[in-house]
Amino acid sequence: MRYREVQPAGAARRLIKCYWTLEHDASVSSPQRIIPDGRTELILNLGQPYESQTANGWESQPRCFFVGQITGPLVLRAAGATKMIGIRFHSHTAGRFLGAPVMELRDRATGLDDISQKLFRDLNGVEEPASLNRILEARVKRAGEDDPLLEFAVREFESRRREMSVRAVAQQAGLSARQFERRFTSAVGIPPKLFSRMQRFQRVFPAIEAAHAGWADAAIQCGYYDQAHLIRDFQEFAGRAPAALLGNETDLAWHFVPSGRVSHFSNTRAAGAC
Repeated sequence: MRYREVQPAGAARRLIKCYWTLEHDASVSSPQRIIPDGRTELILNLGQPYESQTANGWESQPRCFFVGQITGPLVLRAAGATKMIGIRFHSHTAGRFLGAPVMELRDRATGLDDISQKLFRDLNGVEEPASLNRILEARVKRAGEDDPLLEFAVREFESRRREMSVRAVAQQAGLSARQFERRFTSAVGIPPKLFSRMQRFQRVFPAIEAAHAGWADAAIQCGYYDQAHLIRDFQEFAGRAPAALLGNETDLAWHFVPSGRVSHFSNTRAAGAC
């Protein structure tokens, strides 16, 4: 499996965190689990699309699609040789880029042709990030103005070592709690409390690696009340307990977490498990 990230150039940096490419030659793969991180992506399938697990079985992903905020684990499997290009947005910018309400796109993959026919046509035939950046720069320039309050709020939730109070961030942003929650949810696609919990959960993995700590110590360090509190988040966001998740670590799961924010799962096994 070959994965790489490319930083956007020029105006595209306003709304896009990075581009990524993924190639996998295997004809089939075992199911692989992706956990929520508070970001959304636009994905172009140039090879055989992955299949997503649903309540009714396995469904093939669209050729070009937008992945809204996921609030639980996303289980995928390769159905053939894979080649993909992804656009990873900043947490609060996808709606402005697409001109679509991201709240309505939560927990599902939506074909790009159902969101924007023009963008769908523009991206047809793109096969590498440099070409993608040139096409997207013009659209980024037409997007609405940056929202410094939302940028501040997202940065606070992402950078703090512990979970931040929504009320505290709202006060720092100069908004009432209700105004802040409405504005944040509209732009990000999930409420600020849930986003904050996702960031806390993501911080557990590097905390274990950096301090060579056990799960209980890492949980306290990241703001959990106790180890049981952390396990509940594992069940909600990963769909299983830590030992079960880490015991089934896959290359895909590792690549699809934000770079530098989550340890390679195999590096955390020796630190202990719940």
